[in-house]
Amino acid sequence: MGTRLDLGLINVSAGQSSHNQNQTRAMFLNVYLLVDASRWSKRLDPDVLHSLLQARLRVAADLHVQELGPAWENVLPRSPAVVFLLLTADPEPRAMDAVRRWVSPEHLLYAMYLDGVNMAAIRDLAALTSGQPVSRGPYRIAQQTEMGLERAAAWAGDILLHLMEIAPAEPPPVRTAPTRWRNLPSNPNDPHAVPDQSANVMEGAGGYRLIGARHRGKSHAHQGTFCDDAFAFAATAHWNILAVADGAGTAPLARLGSNLAVTKAVEAMRAAMPESPGGEDLGRAVWAGLRAAFTALRDHANADSIALTDLNTTLQVLIHWPRPKSCLIGVAQVGDGLIIAETVDGMYYPPLAEPDSDPEDSGRTLFLTSGPLRNWLERTRVYEFDREISILAMMTDGLAGDLESYGDGMHSQLFDMVRNKVLCYPPDHREAALASFLNYDRRGSFDDRTLVLLSRE
Repeated sequence: MGTRLDLGLINVSAGQSSHNQNQTRAMFLNVYLLVDASRWSKRLDPDVLHSLLQARLRVAADLHVQELGPAWENVLPRSPAVVFLLLTADPEPRAMDAVRRWVSPEHLLYAMYLDGVNMAAIRDLAALTSGQPVSRGPYRIAQQTEMGLERAAAWAGDILLHLMEIAPAEPPPVRTAPTRWRNLPSNPNDPHAVPDQSANVMEGAGGYRLIGARHRGKSHAHQGTFCDDAFAFAATAHWNILAVADGAGTAPLARLGSNLAVTKAVEAMRAAMPESPGGEDLGRAVWAGLRAAFTALRDHANADSIALTDLNTTLQVLIHWPRPKSCLIGVAQVGDGLIIAETVDGMYYPPLAEPDSDPEDSGRTLFLTSGPLRNWLERTRVYEFDREISILAMMTDGLAGDLESYGDGMHSQLFDMVRNKVLCYPPDHREAALASFLNYDRRGSFDDRTLVLLSRE
């Protein structure tokens, strides 16, 4: 059996005044940290791990660390408990069976893992733990260093703090505050109505999966207006095809423009694929997507006798061609937003296309409708990677702007969050996980958010 830890009365979280501490109580938690250190790059000293976690869990408690053996059923506690698993190697089927039998409302499980652990096992653990009172997908430890352990400790500490039941002996005073932000539905009877949120997932070419979601921003929700972002994707026998658009907030039919652009672009790129494609076909197909999107907007404006600027939208289009141990990526972008990638060996690549700003106003972006089609003729780029892509992300400015605060660490922060909050779940849960991921609340963030991911299974 692992060492049992009775937390008893836990310190009140920071910010609560000391004179209230004697009025609080916390539930008793039995906490275990079970470590499989078989494939840690250096010897993982339990005493060092104990010290790191004890200093950073933010709770007053003694913490005991125990190394895992092959027989997990002999280690998992029988009494109500919270267990943290630190996995560095693939768990045995027998061990996974023991965990499935063990997890229950009284037995809570959270996992931490290294990149070498089989993702199928991680997804199984995520499915087992998704319904817990504090739901957290398995946490990826990106660095086998003290820093990696510190971040894992902070993650575990946050879970324990959320599990604590802090209940005042007397009800606190009630304060009335004005509501700042409303969440009003958009008009479903509008002739160009679109859902306020949407998500989709599908299997792609070459063992990849495509997943996308869009979330209506605060400003549109407050006014009961439509989300102006759109995305679409498709897959052929050889290619993964993606498109993302952000309709202009000042354009009355921006939502129609963005949806027309991504739909027609993906249709055209898919139709442009020959039976036996070559590298030059990517560039031609990307250009076909831009042309089809622009033509659709122009034709719709002419047919309805409206200004083309009423359909103003940005557009990102991309084709990914996976090949054995390498890949080709064709891309074009008009307007703002971001496209970034990570290879299987952990190398990050800067934006694969440059976001635009209006030369007459640096605070504004360009749109597909900002000029004639020939203006975008030279936007197409084809990249040849000498290794496979692990994750590729396309996003509108609503998300890209929020990531700017991470500076040079933006790539690692985004991909770590995506792994730990979206890709750790089984495929049929990822739509909901990505939609939930985009539904964050951040001071000063008001715009619609869209994120499309191409991930290697």
